[in-house]
Amino acid sequence: MKNSVLAMGLFACASIWMACNNQSPAPAATEAAPSFDLSGARKIVDSVNQAFGTLVEKGDSAGIASLYASDAKLMAPNGPAIQGNSGIISAFSGLLKSGIAKAELKTVDLWGTEALLSEEGTYALSGKDGKGLDKGKYIVLWKKEGGNWKIFRDIFNSDMAAAGAK
Repeated sequence: MKNSVLAMGLFACASIWMACNNQSPAPAATEAAPSFDLSGARKIVDSVNQAFGTLVEKGDSAGIASLYASDAKLMAPNGPAIQGNSGIISAFSGLLKSGIAKAELKTVDLWGTEALLSEEGTYALSGKDGKGLDKGKYIVLWKKEGGNWKIFRDIFNSDMAAAGAK
């Protein structure tokens, strides 16, 4: 009996030892999903902003509107938000007819993911004579539409005093 108790004790210890040392291999390390390339997105945003300036110089309001998503909103100062392609064309047509011949957009900062970008920037508008007409800041939200980054929301305001303001 003494031998069978000893044998059972040894069997129990061996079983416990084997169980503790019989670890399953660690799961294979999974590769992290590639991170979003914000610097690549910045190059695209800069390129679209440059195209915006070129289209202003050409007086092409329809071309400017093509940079906006189909469900975009343009939120200019002193008026309601403008939604839809025809409204955006009309808004830019009016701005271009007011004497704006050049637009410079500069990205100050850009944040986001593959789904949505937020851009903070500054703008400067001038006439055909090169005289500065307005300067200010903007926030633009970008989203992909048809595989291309498009302007989804655009809000801006002037750094200059309002007409008639002291």
